[in-house]
Amino acid sequence: MTKLRNATGLGLLLFMATMIGGMVGISQAQGHDGGVTLASLAGKFSQTGSGFYTVCFTNNFTTPVDCASALHQELRFNVTVVSHATRDAAGNSCGVTTATNTPTDGPDYGAKFPARFNFTRTNVSTTTSFDPTTGSGNSNFSQYLGGRCTGAVFDSTGAVLTGTGTQSFMASDSGNRIKWIITSFNVATSPFGVAGMLKESMPTIKTTSVRESD
Repeated sequence: MTKLRNATGLGLLLFMATMIGGMVGISQAQGHDGGVTLASLAGKFSQTGSGFYTVCFTNNFTTPVDCASALHQELRFNVTVVSHATRDAAGNSCGVTTATNTPTDGPDYGAKFPARFNFTRTNVSTTTSFDPTTGSGNSNFSQYLGGRCTGAVFDSTGAVLTGTGTQSFMASDSGNRIKWIITSFNVATSPFGVAGMLKESMPTIKTTSVRESD
């Protein structure tokens, strides 16, 4: 039961991020096909990535806490993510991400955490700005436990918000590839997480998003 509770509490991540975007170290110097439009980025995309994040717990590792707490323990997890998402011509997107998580350091956490566990989140984003001359833009995103996607439209019935954030992105390969970098991420306090429980303001996870064939 303790293992399950801890694993469920960690299910807030992202993360968090990945369908919508992922967390990718990108720069304006990377290759870009000029003239990519927001509409040309519409379609279905698959995404894979890996990285790590750090969660703060009470001293007995039973409950996630705000990392600003005077007394807490930190535990780092490696994570790999796989996601599928749909974007529309207006820059909205909805998709589902599955993350595989593995505790990586500290004492033997066998009594507290599974050696490896998975969780799935629904990710929803809205483009807030886009420059077709560079293929770059910005968007806001939200992450949920539950809900469902119908194309790029999110049905929030029964969904619980687990996190929100902002991200920047850059398109290449005539809009067939999009790379992202998370610029902020905040855990929403819910039965599945506590605000401030992540040590990183943006989990260090790199991903690549590629258009799927029809």
